[in-house]
Amino acid sequence: MNGQPIPGFYWDLEKKKYFKIQSQNAARGLDLRYSAENIRKEERKEKIRKAATARSNKIRKERVVRRNPNSIIQTNIERELGFKRRSYYFNSLWTDVCAFGINTRPKQVISRRPCHASIRVFDRDPISRTIYAVQGSNSVNMQRIRTKDDPPAMEIDPSDYYDPPLANPYAFHPWDEVTRTTSTASSLTYLPATGALAVTTYGSDRPPEVWLSDPERDQPYVGQKFTPRDCTAIWAASARPTSFTTPPNITPTIAASQTEHLAVAASSSLLLFTRSQFGSWDSTLALKPLSSDILALDWLSYTTLALGSRDGSIRLYDTRSGGSSHILSHPYPISKLKRADDASRLVCSGLEDSLCLYDLRSPRQLPKSSNYHYQNFPKRRKYTHGNRKAVSTPLLNFEHANREELDLDIAVYPRLGLLAAAQDLATGTAIRVSNLYTGKMVREIKWEAKGKGGWESIRSLKFVEGEGEEGGGVKLWSCWNGGIGEFSW
Repeated sequence: MNGQPIPGFYWDLEKKKYFKIQSQNAARGLDLRYSAENIRKEERKEKIRKAATARSNKIRKERVVRRNPNSIIQTNIERELGFKRRSYYFNSLWTDVCAFGINTRPKQVISRRPCHASIRVFDRDPISRTIYAVQGSNSVNMQRIRTKDDPPAMEIDPSDYYDPPLANPYAFHPWDEVTRTTSTASSLTYLPATGALAVTTYGSDRPPEVWLSDPERDQPYVGQKFTPRDCTAIWAASARPTSFTTPPNITPTIAASQTEHLAVAASSSLLLFTRSQFGSWDSTLALKPLSSDILALDWLSYTTLALGSRDGSIRLYDTRSGGSSHILSHPYPISKLKRADDASRLVCSGLEDSLCLYDLRSPRQLPKSSNYHYQNFPKRRKYTHGNRKAVSTPLLNFEHANREELDLDIAVYPRLGLLAAAQDLATGTAIRVSNLYTGKMVREIKWEAKGKGGWESIRSLKFVEGEGEEGGGVKLWSCWNGGIGEFSW
């Protein structure tokens, strides 16, 4: 008599007894408590009650109750939930006003010279302000800035738009060639912690390579070359920013003594280059080949990398565990990835005019319609639910024009909430600047008509903070008319 189920009998929990269940024919016309119909109703109510109890218990376990308003836990919860998020003025009006002051006519930082090819990609040393650039397809050069020890420049009229050659601080010293690669350069990255320069190539009849050197200390053409195995192309590279600090939960190890970390997208695998305090470089295969090529990558935090693939998948790689996870899905091939204002938000640029802002904490998929007959999708031989590609829902969509180019660059400046994106040449627009918090386009920079030769795609786009003689503030640098243009406020 312990309440175990017996066929044909019902256990009454209150009376602690078994009662015979009366059939429907025997209970017809009588109001019997233990009839088959009443037992079914009672079981239905009990099932609903258990489901409600289980749901309330689950909510109680998953919900954090704010008990102490001064605790650190509540501070983290408020940041996560957005209780102390920036006001509408800072996220919308202030950002729009800041972008309104951007000059649409650039100042030429470096002009294209007849004896040099156009600049493909570039980077800048924030301390010495030396510019490193790839001219043409494979010539890596450096351009030093004029210092106080150099002879003074000639005086010019401030009303002139383009500075004369002698007045430009980057036109005083000649170009110094650092090296020449065996194929077209795919990326150029300056590592300010140790003053190293990393250049990667696509590869052609020669295998792709990673060139690492110290241009300020080494002689020209002196460096360390790595040729990855089973690699058809190196698509991108990203150095871990020096602004990232070591998390307090990471204990000091031998790996923590590395001074530089460089992530390289080698075909469908991930390579991680580390530099010790003695200057030697070490290469490790951080992630084995995936099903699709890795076209873009960027550091989100001290230990986390975001990887964008040709099939639209966005993966996160953790340097501590050495594992990766598919977290988001973009509908088109990914060309660029950039960290937004927080490690949980990511700007993704892809083909087919796609430019989105994703939140890693909300990887939900787009809602599917209940009526699949009237969806505007291409006809298939057999249409099933699995044929439709599941993509993630972005927080924001930005106006963008890029049909098929993987080289068009983007730049993010979280302090002002600005997103700059290079556009397709066919549109007549060179750069669009958008509000990172609202998705609204706040500035549009057009191409300028320049006689013969035409324009080239903008493969490098950077927000540069000025210091010292530059007067401070932030400026937007871009590949422009074969050289480097500066859009200032």
